[in-house]
Amino acid sequence: MDLQPFVENDHRRLMTALEEDYWHLGRQLARRDVDIEALTARAAAFRVAVPSWGVATGGTRFGRFAGPGEPRDVYDKIQDCGVVHALTGVTPRVSLHIPWDRPEDPSALRERAAACGLCISAVNSNTFEDQPGQPRSYKFGSLAHTDAAVRAQAVAHNVECIGIGSQLGAREHSVWIGDGGNFPGQVHARRALERYLESLRQVYAALPEGWRLFIEHKLYEPAFYSTILNDWGTSYHCARELGPRAWCLVDLGHHAPNVNVEIIVARLIQFGKLGGFHFNDSKYGDDDLDAGSIKPFQLFLILNELVDAERDRVDG
Repeated sequence: MDLQPFVENDHRRLMTALEEDYWHLGRQLARRDVDIEALTARAAAFRVAVPSWGVATGGTRFGRFAGPGEPRDVYDKIQDCGVVHALTGVTPRVSLHIPWDRPEDPSALRERAAACGLCISAVNSNTFEDQPGQPRSYKFGSLAHTDAAVRAQAVAHNVECIGIGSQLGAREHSVWIGDGGNFPGQVHARRALERYLESLRQVYAALPEGWRLFIEHKLYEPAFYSTILNDWGTSYHCARELGPRAWCLVDLGHHAPNVNVEIIVARLIQFGKLGGFHFNDSKYGDDDLDAGSIKPFQLFLILNELVDAERDRVDG
């Protein structure tokens, strides 16, 4: 589907008002010696990777209520991501989730992405739910499980994801685990983290040249008393232990309500371990609402930290 005629027609309808508002804003900024054209160019250069699971609709914590046009497979997801990029011009990359998006033919999927003006930039592993035919269960953990055989299975899955990503042209692997406990005493806090690091070291060792590993912390859920990678400090410690190609990923919804996420961003920038974001928003927990829909000022403060670090030429 050629979206260009639709976009151009919509632009013509709005252009007069837009040009008036743009001119007025430009005059305001000029009084402060700020060039609006320079700001516009910078904003237009901003890029975001679309998560493949983000184009599905109807998901809730308790079930799915699919709507018309729901993507049937990874090829439909890629096509939908192509539409997002055609409409916005800032989302040329896609992040896939394995096994949800495991392709039968990686080269064919890579060609489909290129035909849609996209590339696959990252792959994400899934050890927070069991898959059909899986020999061992992740009910009581994965990379931090007390059973070495379960940990080995989880490591092998992550290594498989990296292999698939290499065939797709990706350069990043992201790991989030649901390991944790629902009541005191269920998980040994120190030993569980040691097991997690031991497993991740094997995943890190499997990274091809030029790849990066992202690890993602989360305060709670699915475990509600404790999680293994529960906060940014633990994430930073693990990334530092793993090596220079390990980075901390910040999901905006993975914190307690009213946490100043922008301070976490500033600290990880300062410590040289901020790898990226899952941009979303939340009111109570991991709500996965649209970024800026609940806390637009927080999103501004986060972006302000990024711009400030770039102006100061902070490494990373």
